[in-house]
Amino acid sequence: MALPKRPPFSSLPLDKTGPPGNAWGLYGKDDELGALNMITPETVLAASNEIQTGQRVSLDWSLNLPSWPSFKRPPFNWMLINRSHPDGTKRTVNDDELHINTQSSSQWDGFRHYGYQNAKRYYGGRTQEDVEGGDVIGIDRVADAGGITTRGILLDYPKFLKEREESVDAFSATAIPLEHLKEMLSKTRIETRAGDLLLLRTGFTEQYSKLGEEDRKALAERPVPKFLGVESTKGVLQWIWESGFAAVASDAPSFEMSPLVGKHNQPGGIWKGESWEEEMQGGGLVHQWCIGGWGVMIGEMWDLERLGEICERKGRWSFFVSSVPLKVPGGVASPPNAVAIF
Repeated sequence: MALPKRPPFSSLPLDKTGPPGNAWGLYGKDDELGALNMITPETVLAASNEIQTGQRVSLDWSLNLPSWPSFKRPPFNWMLINRSHPDGTKRTVNDDELHINTQSSSQWDGFRHYGYQNAKRYYGGRTQEDVEGGDVIGIDRVADAGGITTRGILLDYPKFLKEREESVDAFSATAIPLEHLKEMLSKTRIETRAGDLLLLRTGFTEQYSKLGEEDRKALAERPVPKFLGVESTKGVLQWIWESGFAAVASDAPSFEMSPLVGKHNQPGGIWKGESWEEEMQGGGLVHQWCIGGWGVMIGEMWDLERLGEICERKGRWSFFVSSVPLKVPGGVASPPNAVAIF
């Protein structure tokens, strides 16, 4: 059976009884993969043409970074355990244990992470009770399907601004406008296709690496986490939809500008919608539509520094990406375990 194509953006919502912008039912009423359905064997084969030299680049930040996570999340904890002999003698055998909040370093936001705040529904119309009562739309479904193996496209915002003799603070509540996203993509001379992965470098991890420990702690303790990210507008969403992206990711703690709730979401702000009260309650328009509405996973705090350097040196902004989340039944999120291959 042929895979259904994304219908025009103007046709959304597909489920007229559901919340704004949803594409529920596009891949069947019981679908648990969302836009990842676009990553077919044909998609993977086409993306494999990106592998020309075999050069590999890890896209995961260290699990212990940031050392002080924002959004009141606990830091990573690691413990080495020597498997001692019953008599107490140390042996040359070790285990280790990890404690990690899956939102505290490089991550994929799965479909259980963020839903429609007003409608109180996750992807496909699932409720909180559905999520708590079983493992439906868990992150393990993505691993079972073979992960996210497709063509990646990098947009480098600091590089873009430098060429314009401009700069931006990655720790500020600054929105990357749609016009800049479109211009960056145009400069790559890449024609997007269904199933692509968008990677957006904001410069957050580079800026974070220059902070001392006290400044890192102070950053996490700010009353309102503020970070550079894409603007929360229907225009950005339409661009993501029409570009065919199956997933999106950046190096920032929030793919869309943080805070998700604020004056920018209110009438008179950058929000250009017609029904703010209905669509923006709880904030995170991009999170709501991408994750809850379309099954487009969002990646955050990826390490894109070396990738950006290689892309600039090669003058090439596309590559093959392999990312397989942890197979945790009912999991909400996961480290991406991602690598780019040129």
